[in-house]
This record gives sequence, structure tokens and C-alpha cells, in this order.
Amino acid sequence: MRGFICIFAVICMAAMVATCSNLSKRKSIMDDARELLMSGEFSRLIELAADEDPGIDSDGPLRRSLDSLADRARRFMIDFPLTSDDVLERLRADSVDAGEDDLRRWEDAGELEYIMIDGERRYFRWAHRNLYRINDELRQKMQIDRERDSSLAAVCMEQIGQILGKTSIAGPGIPINPETMVIRYTITVDAGAVPPGETIRCWMPWPREDIARQDMVRLLSSSPEEYILSPPDTPQRSIYFEQVAVSGEPAVFSMEAEFRSWSQYFPPALFRGRDPGDGPAGAEQAGSALPAYVTAHTGERPPHIRFSSEIIELAGSLVAEGMTQYEKVRAFYHWINDNIIWTSAIEYGLMSDIPSYVLENRRGDCGMQTLLFISLCRYAGIPARWQSGWMMHPGHVNLHDWAEVWLEPAGWVPVDVSFKLQPSPDPIVSGFYITGMDSYRMTVNNDYGRQFYPPKGHVRSEPLDFQRGELEWRGGNLYFDQWRYRMEVEYR
Repeated sequence: MRGFICIFAVICMAAMVATCSNLSKRKSIMDDARELLMSGEFSRLIELAADEDPGIDSDGPLRRSLDSLADRARRFMIDFPLTSDDVLERLRADSVDAGEDDLRRWEDAGELEYIMIDGERRYFRWAHRNLYRINDELRQKMQIDRERDSSLAAVCMEQIGQILGKTSIAGPGIPINPETMVIRYTITVDAGAVPPGETIRCWMPWPREDIARQDMVRLLSSSPEEYILSPPDTPQRSIYFEQVAVSGEPAVFSMEAEFRSWSQYFPPALFRGRDPGDGPAGAEQAGSALPAYVTAHTGERPPHIRFSSEIIELAGSLVAEGMTQYEKVRAFYHWINDNIIWTSAIEYGLMSDIPSYVLENRRGDCGMQTLLFISLCRYAGIPARWQSGWMMHPGHVNLHDWAEVWLEPAGWVPVDVSFKLQPSPDPIVSGFYITGMDSYRMTVNNDYGRQFYPPKGHVRSEPLDFQRGELEWRGGNLYFDQWRYRMEVEYR
């Protein structure tokens, strides 16, 4: 009996040693992988993740963690594909005479975005275009207006004139000036992206029906014919399809839908004389008097809505005692208009704190500026939420993000901070997008980074926004380089 106990103890000890050894090995592998990611050794990280180590379960937590880090490395490589020669070639094609010394100068000034990948400089895919907007000398040479696209401004100014006139008759905040649109949306998955016989799952953006500015949504046709519409109150609205992959053929998902979009405008006079806000804690203090669907959009939501020292300092410099909530909103809007340049953005999923990036670099696209604006509003006690989908202005159809703020007595008020102040000496016209929205929108989302219906099983290509679509199969997510999307719009 004593011998059996001794043998059993030895076996247990050996098992414990083996377990500790495995744990130590797993920790070492993950430490190596994280170090490779942080140092930009992406090719080595991808090789490490692909190694068929018998000690790593094919579907265990370590394998999933390694795959996740390798996937992040691949995403960086897709967003930063350009060499120095590639950038110089693009600059010279635009008649910009530049050399390596110029690249270093622009890099040192923070005007040319790059990261180190496998020991070499790799530039953001739109680095040269952003450079034309950031660098004063090149901006003048390329005759770029930082504030607005002149043809888009003409469309907006025409809409604004109609909206202001009709609002004066209909009343503040009454939806007016409807535009009926038919959209044809197509997603094409590359042949061979998914093994034959496997099911491809596809989520496409779908127009919301639970907001005042959008209604009469109906599906006209789809392929495949079977689909699932997410419930109307799903924060990120979608239409869902499945299709079996066929060898050598691309998988095509398509749908045609009709909807009606309305303009809405709240004159600033509506908010004059309102009680001042309660300072940084205002949203929390007002919570007991506000419904849950409003208080859900107060406070922090790390990592992208965070009351950092930079947010606190900036808000404090713009807000004075006794200001109404509208006056705070206006102050934040004007500061972003005057200080933040619109530039193309790297994929949001690669950014750890978007508002901090915007403040540090003084630039960002529509969604990045919107997250900064929302952070400022929430810190100042103003409920603010994300909205996004597509801007549908004729000739300017594109992905777009904006916000809504809760202002008494109106309720949710639209704010498009990246549309900037309009080119007019009339402050009402100039500041239209501080409390107004035109009719050329397709609103898909009332929040960011929320679960789909039906739920997605793998990590998303875009973890925050939802405009292009999302796809996956049993073996993993399908990233943006494995499929293409197309939006066609008909105005009725």
C-alpha cells in the first residue's frame, strides 16, 4: 500500500511538472507573439501562428489568441502596404517633385503616416492624399479646400435653403423635404476565399425604421431569396443571408430596397433660455429624469469614449459657467471645425483610442471627429450617441458617420460635425449641421460596436462601425481584402 501511494505521488508530481511546463511554454509563446506584434515583426508573427506545434490545441485558447494577433498583423499590412518608392511614384504622378529627404521631413512633422513592418517603413495606403490636406505648401499646390468639397457644398446649400424655408412653416424638428431612394447593394466574395461546400454568412447594412428621419423601408428583391431582418431596435441594423461556396466561382449577395429619408432642423432659438447644464456630472444627475434609452448614451465607454486628461482639459477650456447645453454643443462643434482637418483614416479596428489620436494629430475622418465630439459632450453632461450609415448626396455617395445629442425640449437632435460650418455669412445657414440634417442619408446604426442579429461567431472586420457589411464562414472571418461591395442609388 505504501508503495502504491509513493507511485501515485510520483505520477501526480510528474503531471504537475508537465502542466507547469506547458503553462510556461504557452506563456512564453504568447509573450513572443505580443513582442513581435509590438515591434512590427509581422511576418515572423504570422509564421509563429501558422506553426503546427503539437503542444498547441488546434481550437484551444492559445491557438485562438495566436490567430487573433496574426490577424491583427495582417490587417496592419493591408492598411500600410506602400514602400517609399510607391509613395514617391504617387507623388510624382501628381506632379509633386519629391525625394527621400522630403519623406523624412514630412514624417518628422507627423504629416506622412507610416509604421515599421519587418524592419522597413510602410506607409498608409492613402498617406499621399492625406499629405495634400495636411501640408500647407502641398495643399496650396494641389488647390485643396480643407473645409469642404465645393460640389458637395452646392448640394448641401440647396438643401439647407429648402429645409429652413419649410421648417419656418412646419415648425421646429418636424421631418420635412423627403427623398425616396432605391438602393442596390452587392457584395462579391472572391472565388476560393471559402472552401467549396462551406456556408458563407453575410450581414448587409439595412435602413433603420425607428427614427423620425427615415421610414417606408421595404425590400424589393434579394439574392439569395431567403433572409433574416434584424429587429427594428437592433443598434446596428442588418439584413442577413447565407450561401454555399462553389468551387472556382465568386459568391454574390445582393439586395434591392426602397426607403424614404427626411430632413430635420431645430432652430437655435428653441434652446435659448434653457437651464444651464450641471457640469461634468450633468448627464448622471439628469439620469433620474431621463428615460433609459437616453441615459444609455451618457458616461464613458472605453476605449473610444473616455474622459482622458486631454478631453477634460479641452472641454474645460471651451465650457464656461452658466452655458446652456446647446451652447456647449455649439462650442465643441466650432472648435472641431477650426482645429481638426478631415483626412482618410486607417481601419478603426487598428486604433486603440480614436479621440486621443484625433487630438494628438489634429486630423481624422467623419467617425473619428464624431467620437471626439461625443466624448466632449458626454463629459460636459450632454447625452450623445453615434449614428452612421451612408451619405447619399447625388455624386457623393459614401460611408458616413455623425451624432445625435439630447437637448431639451427637442429630444434627440442631429449633429454632423465633419460636415463643418457651411460657406455662408448667415450664422443660421453656416451652422445648420449643428442642429440639423439633410435628406440625403441612409441611417443604419444608432450606436457602434454592438452585436448583430443573428450574432456573428467570429471577430468582425470592422469592430465599431457597420456600413460595408460583414462576412464569415465556419473557419473564420472574411476580411475586407476577400470581398468587394457596391452601392447604387436611384432617386425617385
